[in-house]
Amino acid sequence: MDAITELARQIRERDNPSPYTPMFGIIISLPELKIQLGSRVFLDADDVKATFDLYETRQLEHGGVEYVNLNKEVVLLPYSDDNKFVVIGVVQ
Repeated sequence: MDAITELARQIRERDNPSPYTPMFGIIISLPELKIQLGSRVFLDADDVKATFDLYETRQLEHGGVEYVNLNKEVVLLPYSDDNKFVVIGVVQ
């Protein structure tokens, strides 16, 4: 492959990133699900599907309930051109 062809290939790859690149967001609201991507994008329950229970809770000693995944960073994969995502896990 000559240098010009290689340069053109690299530019094309740079300008056309894979639509299925993992993204990271933070769950900022539960039980009304809201996930923040970057500083201006917010996803709700209509925008995501999950491979685990996003709404998982645990009992507190004083009798209250706490959402386990609230304020956690999650990994998302886009699956359509309509800003739909699959949440595949929590970042530890």
